Amino acid sequence: MAPKGKSSATSGTRKKHARKAAGAGGQLDEPSIPKEKKPKGKDKKKGKEPRKKVYIPPVKPAPVQPDPLDTLGIAQLIPPELLVVLRRLAKKDSVTKRRALEDLQAVWVEKARTEGHESDALHALVDIIPVWLHHVPAVFLHPSRRIRLLAVGLHTSLLHLTPAIRDQIFFQLREVASHDQAEYILGAWCLAAHDVDRQVASYARESWTVFVSFSGSSSDQADSAKLVLDATLLPRIWDFIHRTILDPGGVYLYINPPQPDAPPPLPPHARKGTRPVPRKDEEPVRAKPEEEEEGEQDRQARLRIGALGAAAWLLGTRVDRGEITPEEVGAFGNTAVWSSLYYGRTPPFVPVEAFGWNQPVVRRAAWATVQTVLRVSKDLLQPILPVLSSAILRSAWVESDTNVRSVMWQPLLTFLREYPTCWELDREDDGHESDEDASSDEESGSEADAPRPRKAERKPVGPSQAFHEFLQFLELGCGGAPVQGYPAVIIILSTIPASTIGSVSLTPVDDILSAFWAAVDGRALSALDRTAASAAFLASLLECVVFLVRRVLKSPPEDAALLMSGLPAGGQGDAPIPSDFAKSTLEGQVRRVWEELAEGRLKVEGKIAAGSLVQLFKSLVQLDESLFEPAWDALARGIKAQVTSGGTSVSPLVSILLEVFLECFEPGSRGEFAAKTLVGEIVQGAIEQCEKILQDEGDPDTTRVASLVGILGTFGGSVFSDPGLAREIDTTIAQHLPRLLRIAPSLLFVYLTHRHDPDRGTKIWQDVLAFVATHPEEFNAILPALLDAAEARRLPEYLDSAIGPLDRTAGALLAEVLAGPPATKEAGLLRRILCTPGPFISESCFEGLVQSLCSSFSLQFQSALCTASISLASFDAPLALLRALVADSEPGSGAAEALTSVMPDVFLFAYLAPQFSSHIQVSLLEASRAIWATWIAEVEDGAKEVVEAVIKRRVGELLADCSVLATSEQVMQMLSEPLPGLHLDLMSDIFPSQSELDAMLDSISSAPLDPSLAIIDPLIPPQSMYEPDYSKNSAFDTIGFAKYARLMSAMIWHLASARHAAKENVWTLRHLLAFLLHAEDWLHVPYAQSPLFWSRTSKTVLKELIGKVQQLTTYLLSSVPEEGWHTPVAHAILADKPGGLDSLGRMLYDLVRHGKRKDTVRESRILHTVLQHVLSVATKEDADQWIVLARKIEKEAPQTALSILLSVTRYAPEPQRLDRYRNELAAEMLGVRPSKANTDGLWLLRRLAAVAPDPESDIIFLPERRAVNLVKACQQWITSDEDIDEDVESELTLVFFHLAPILQSVPGSHWDLIFDIMENNLENSTTPESIMLPTLERTLRLFIAVQDVASTNKALRALWESRQTTNLVFIRDIAAAKPDADRSSTPLSVCRELALQIVQDLPNSLIDETTLPKMCHLVTDSSAEVQKMAYQLLHESAKKYTENVVIEAAVDSEATMKPQLPAELIEILHRYLNLEANIEAHQQEFFGYLLGWMITFDTFTNASLKVKSGYIDQLRDLALVSDYLLPTLLTVLGLYEGIPRALKLDIWSIDEFYLDSYTFESRLSLQLLAAHVFYRALLIVPSLIRGWLVDCRDRQLFNAVTYYTSGHFSPAIVRAELDQVRTTDVTAELTDDNTTVKVASAVNEVTLSYAVDEHQLELTLKLPPDYPLHGIEIRDTKRVGVPDERWRAWVLGVQQILTFRSGSIVDGLTFFKKNISSHFEGLAECAICYSIISAMDGSLPKKPCKTCKNRFHAGCLYKWFNTSHSSSCPLCRSEII
Repeated sequence: MAPKGKSSATSGTRKKHARKAAGAGGQLDEPSIPKEKKPKGKDKKKGKEPRKKVYIPPVKPAPVQPDPLDTLGIAQLIPPELLVVLRRLAKKDSVTKRRALEDLQAVWVEKARTEGHESDALHALVDIIPVWLHHVPAVFLHPSRRIRLLAVGLHTSLLHLTPAIRDQIFFQLREVASHDQAEYILGAWCLAAHDVDRQVASYARESWTVFVSFSGSSSDQADSAKLVLDATLLPRIWDFIHRTILDPGGVYLYINPPQPDAPPPLPPHARKGTRPVPRKDEEPVRAKPEEEEEGEQDRQARLRIGALGAAAWLLGTRVDRGEITPEEVGAFGNTAVWSSLYYGRTPPFVPVEAFGWNQPVVRRAAWATVQTVLRVSKDLLQPILPVLSSAILRSAWVESDTNVRSVMWQPLLTFLREYPTCWELDREDDGHESDEDASSDEESGSEADAPRPRKAERKPVGPSQAFHEFLQFLELGCGGAPVQGYPAVIIILSTIPASTIGSVSLTPVDDILSAFWAAVDGRALSALDRTAASAAFLASLLECVVFLVRRVLKSPPEDAALLMSGLPAGGQGDAPIPSDFAKSTLEGQVRRVWEELAEGRLKVEGKIAAGSLVQLFKSLVQLDESLFEPAWDALARGIKAQVTSGGTSVSPLVSILLEVFLECFEPGSRGEFAAKTLVGEIVQGAIEQCEKILQDEGDPDTTRVASLVGILGTFGGSVFSDPGLAREIDTTIAQHLPRLLRIAPSLLFVYLTHRHDPDRGTKIWQDVLAFVATHPEEFNAILPALLDAAEARRLPEYLDSAIGPLDRTAGALLAEVLAGPPATKEAGLLRRILCTPGPFISESCFEGLVQSLCSSFSLQFQSALCTASISLASFDAPLALLRALVADSEPGSGAAEALTSVMPDVFLFAYLAPQFSSHIQVSLLEASRAIWATWIAEVEDGAKEVVEAVIKRRVGELLADCSVLATSEQVMQMLSEPLPGLHLDLMSDIFPSQSELDAMLDSISSAPLDPSLAIIDPLIPPQSMYEPDYSKNSAFDTIGFAKYARLMSAMIWHLASARHAAKENVWTLRHLLAFLLHAEDWLHVPYAQSPLFWSRTSKTVLKELIGKVQQLTTYLLSSVPEEGWHTPVAHAILADKPGGLDSLGRMLYDLVRHGKRKDTVRESRILHTVLQHVLSVATKEDADQWIVLARKIEKEAPQTALSILLSVTRYAPEPQRLDRYRNELAAEMLGVRPSKANTDGLWLLRRLAAVAPDPESDIIFLPERRAVNLVKACQQWITSDEDIDEDVESELTLVFFHLAPILQSVPGSHWDLIFDIMENNLENSTTPESIMLPTLERTLRLFIAVQDVASTNKALRALWESRQTTNLVFIRDIAAAKPDADRSSTPLSVCRELALQIVQDLPNSLIDETTLPKMCHLVTDSSAEVQKMAYQLLHESAKKYTENVVIEAAVDSEATMKPQLPAELIEILHRYLNLEANIEAHQQEFFGYLLGWMITFDTFTNASLKVKSGYIDQLRDLALVSDYLLPTLLTVLGLYEGIPRALKLDIWSIDEFYLDSYTFESRLSLQLLAAHVFYRALLIVPSLIRGWLVDCRDRQLFNAVTYYTSGHFSPAIVRAELDQVRTTDVTAELTDDNTTVKVASAVNEVTLSYAVDEHQLELTLKLPPDYPLHGIEIRDTKRVGVPDERWRAWVLGVQQILTFRSGSIVDGLTFFKKNISSHFEGLAECAICYSIISAMDGSLPKKPCKTCKNRFHAGCLYKWFNTSHSSSCPLCRSEII
């Protein structure tokens, strides 16, 4: 019989029963190995025979379920496409399975939904329902979230699709599916509804809720379209859920059985009975599929989470319906299920691996399940209560995860409140388990297997392990979650029986409280939120102290004794008296609380700590008034000790605690009396301590002083209630005022605040300010504290500094701040004084300071606007002061006016300064904009209007001021941004008025910028007809704009963005066009001195402005006038009555009126630009009206009339009046005497040239006879004795240009006159100056016209040929002339274009070797057309140059001549290009540079090998290819940025380039030209390219160039080399009777064969695929009759030519052929190089030795002499020289 109170069953027996219980609850049986018995007594020393190893077979996996697709014949019923999808669904591969699910949903389900009930897809889906249900468990529980999501979505779609499918699914589950199949399908569906993934669970729960119901519910009666969980199906779901909780791996293995592996075949040599040798797996390790990426432990956790969620839902639903059964609750009595709550590996309440180990999510789900289980009635839950008690209590206190604890508290506290006996139940298990473990392990008989009643046989024995863990939980600060845990501690303690508490030790209460304080000692509360944790700790501690005291006092003696000493009443030892125990406990805990709070180890806010203590004292009074006294005394002693002891600082909690005590204790209560008494003692002690500190001379502890002052500040009202004490304090303050200010100014503030005596307080305050003012050394130390008090409003309101002891000091401080660096202490003090001026300075001083600050800021900003050297950082201090004034003060009238006056400057600083200063600090911008925003929001409307008007005026002045740093564009950029508080109409508020702009424009010189501009605009007269402006304008802004240019550029920016303003102000067009003309003229002639632009003005900016003006002009003049519009406009101009005209007509009227008033060239050009647009839609009648107008104002305003005539001639239809006018002008010419030729004749010629029609039109200029008479009249002028000006001859040339086609068939002396004038003009223009350029341009045009007419007129051609050559020489010299670099212009480029157009077909007799050096500079011209035409000429000139060099090199027998390229060309090649700049902006420079290299490569054409070598040596010595050409080419092609960014050449042919198609509109043309130049460089100088590659250290660049060259250039170069060998000339040169050349294009080989008798000598040259990056391979395949050393010398010579001299294959073969031919023709080879043909210059050995008669090459002898340092023969050693 077992001892009383002890189980008779052994530990092994109990474990066996536990396994049986687990099996009954659904847990799968696991094979176990019998446990070996432990030896006992003496048997322990004896060895026992080892237990025999027993073979334990593995668990047989579930068989693979057959697929209904095959077993039911469904495969024959469904479409093949659907069959393929279902086959893929059965695959294990996750991707295949996922695609199958997607196809089922997207193709078949959607097709069935779209086509309706008669759909074939719908019938197919009904047929495959068995197949789908077969796969449901596997896909619903699949490791892949995507597959689970697709599966539940597809399942829901099928259920919603049609009743037929839904009925088929339910029928399969009710009638067809087996027990296991239905269980796993419904169980998987239910688990999916509680999946760990929220989206999957949401979709699955939707279908489960809609289509599943319980039997007997109202829904299933009304709706038959639901699956009812009846008595058959419900147990299956329960079984599946519990099985999944206990063995998720087995469930998963059952759903996904492994495929059986076939055993490997035995090796052939294996004999019977021998052990097979394992074969090493040589297959590579494959990556895990998706389903295996989820670990086994994670998979089990996921399934358990779903099962626990399903169990909680199912249990809760059954409880709500009142249908729960004991069997369903009893299933939760399996201890293994609740191992899901335990965080460790092995829980103490069940000997299995915990399901919650390393799985916080599983533990969360388990605690949620506990909450649901607790909803079951207590009667049903009673059988499993012991299991729940142990599991919950042993799991809760050791939980370490914060998220789990957040879910744990509610079920835990609910369980403890509802079942407080759980502590005893758990203790029973702990005590008996320890006893049973110590008992024998012998197996008992069958009678021991019978169950025993727990309550009848077990009693609590030994200490409670759960309570011990709870104490550890407290020691760790509630397991690391104090904010969550401490509020629940009081609830937990209230559920613990006294017996459990007393079972731990002999001091249970102390142990509990010690566990509390262990968290503080162990710093368990030192988390991020330490304050909240400490507050929770303190509140919980004090609550628990009161609770424990109450429990000791109110409990029965037995329980009280257990709580106090751990022994029952009457036990051994003397138990303490409960009341004494309570008082000692309270005293000790309150003392400890104060110590921890005062020393700061317990970080609790003062009011919170005081509130907790107040609640403690109130609770003690309610419990037993006698308990109040010891607790209060302990606290009071600690507080008074801190105040009265001089060596320690006073905790700031003292004031807070006392203040809260006075507020919270009820009036008349014991607590209030005690608090008031303590306050009085503390205040008296603080006063005594302060007097002692003031009397001592040493430096006090500042912390202690602050604490004492804090106490007096809090309770100061009670201090001065005693008159005697108040007088003593007054005396002390007055006597020790300086020391008080130094060590404790806060005490002064307390005195002033609580001493309600204005007279005495004011007197003290004046003394304080006087002391500060007279002691500058104390200024920075004392004043900040005074300012702090003023800002914190700790000073009385009656204090005022009307006298102003600090006024002078404040003024000096302002001067120091404004003159010193920013961000100083003084600046901060001054800002604070200005913010709170009342107590410190007088009102007049304050206003003076503000006015000084504002005026200083304005003056400094005015200087910063014009001087770049002034740093904007110096505005930091003034802006800080202004911001403080605007934001924090209420200035008087004087200060307000000063602030108003400075606001325009603040506004400009805030919004204009960042436009012209990129280095301005963001803080300054923020400060200035904050000042403006604050001021504009608070100021009155009147002040706003004043400031707004000032800002408008200032901005207008800035636009016209050239001295400011901000450009007009930057000012307009500021105005384009949103400006708060400012409303602008720029045309009326900012820009000058029309009259002001007109006056400004009239004051600017209207003279043409340069006489050469007549080439661009025919309205520009000769220089003799106007007075040039030689005045200099020195006022330019930072970008080179004069005042008028600044204003107009700003207006252009504005009108371009606001075109409606341009439409409303059409008058601005005159000024826009004036700006346009000045800008274009300066761009055409940039060396000229413009009145509007400086010499360094950005051309890019000007071109952008010109484009905007052209757009605006087109916009304003684009409206087509109505029919008949021109006549009233012309009449109004003639009558000088503009009434009734529209805006466009009024503008024309104003333009003509300006022209009549001041007949200037500029006004005429403006009018011409306007008429160009207006006359484009005019009729002949309209043109007649304009001719009438021009003739009537001809004498009054000849320049304006000329503008109208030119406009009508060019842009209007030809009117009859114009033809008559031409004839009248020609007739009038006949009456002009030579003496009037320079005046009247010049005007007539200008008018006649202006009305001349376009030569390409059908309009006849003059009749032939009148033209002849006109020329005769001109001839009379020339032949007369009068001095005819060059301007007249220039105009004559222009008229002759129009007359030449008319006079081509009329012979006579007039042609001699024309030719003479041409020659004279060309001779005078040999060194063209700007004044001669118009004459030159007209002469060249006349030359071209004469050439054209002479080509079709035989008589004229005979006369012309005798005069043509002279003119061509002049033109060639003119084209070759190199102007100054700073004198290039558009007119000069026009003349060059015409000259080059003429010399394109220059006879060969006029092209010589000097043409290239003289004219190569043309490729650098600023005109693209000049560059193109210059190259065409220089291309031929290069051949002439090389031809001359080849001849000189050939006749140079002494080898003194060194072939070199022209120095002028080398200068071009040596130019430095900025490769880091924008290539598009400098494209013309790159274009000219590449043309220079094109010409350089042209010089290699037809050059001999010696000349080529000389050119290459020169390029190598100057490093022109490596340092200049290649960097340029690689930059343009983009190879520095890598192959992906390089130019793609796949579609382009690089071996040809047509300059005529070159355009500057895009970068592509330049890149293609660069590619062509690179091709020619590789073809002509490959050795230099290879040398650069060898020296290249940038591996990435090397690889890029190599890849790019071999891919795009090598094939073309190889093809070119082979094609050159095939040419007729080369074939004729290399082949003869003995020599043949074969070209094998397929293998890129060239073979030369030389026949000697019946033998062949062969030399093969093979080009590599990446030629010329790698050299040509030379193979001497056949050698006959030639000594080896001689043959090697020949091959070496060929190698040298091909590799180092950039020779072609033809050069190498020619060299080889000459050597071999000479060898066999009897010529002797040079005894030095063993070659007949010199490899250096191709010469023969002609230098003989007079003694031995051997001959040598001149170059070889020269080298021999230099290296041997003698002049003897290499063979006979006799002297040669």
